[in-house]
Amino acid sequence: MLTFAERRRLVVAAAITLIAVPALLLSGNDSSSTTNTTSIAPTAVSVASNDSEPADPAFLPENNGSQAPEIITVNVPAPPSGSNVKGTASFIRWRGDLLGLRPCATPHALIGAIITVTNLNNSRSLECNNVSIQALPGGHNILIHTDVFLDIADLIDAPIPVRISF
Repeated sequence: MLTFAERRRLVVAAAITLIAVPALLLSGNDSSSTTNTTSIAPTAVSVASNDSEPADPAFLPENNGSQAPEIITVNVPAPPSGSNVKGTASFIRWRGDLLGLRPCATPHALIGAIITVTNLNNSRSLECNNVSIQALPGGHNILIHTDVFLDIADLIDAPIPVRISF
């Protein structure tokens, strides 16, 4: 419960608020007491009549329905094929769902390329999908997903000498 002094303070604060807020709003709006002395003179614009038809825009070709549209040939360089690179390989574990991919990463092939990696120590090979073309840490030529790397070597053998074919 509020004491008598607290109730009295609350009533005084409410009365001041009810009086002060409308007074401030009304004192800030003095636009009715001032008069506007600016006048706007009407201007007349004459439009000349043109009996001729407007010209066709310069950038549009003539509308000829019998002419076929032009076919544009774009030359795209073929991805490198038959390339061999010798270097070292190591392993890395990619997180997440691999969606059936056998991921590896090398800056020497295009993203999505199928790469054949051959271990030069034991001649075992594997195929993997290139998922990154960024520079690799440690001076390696290729990083292979851990589970895929086990097809050509044990993890304790890393880094291993390899030949990369794509």
